[in-house]
Amino acid sequence: MQGFTYLVAAYAIAWVGLFIYLAVVTLRIHGLRSELAAVEEQMREQQEKSE
Repeated sequence: MQGFTYLVAAYAIAWVGLFIYLAVVTLRIHGLRSELAAVEEQMREQQEKSE
């Protein structure tokens, strides 16, 4: 039964690692979207000033 315990522990570690990876990627995507919105707003303001 000890081998089964190691197998369950390995799967648990793999799933936790996957969820942490997905959380980090989600946070980075959210940050990039915020940055993109800020850049788009700046471009819009510059276009309005030049007109």
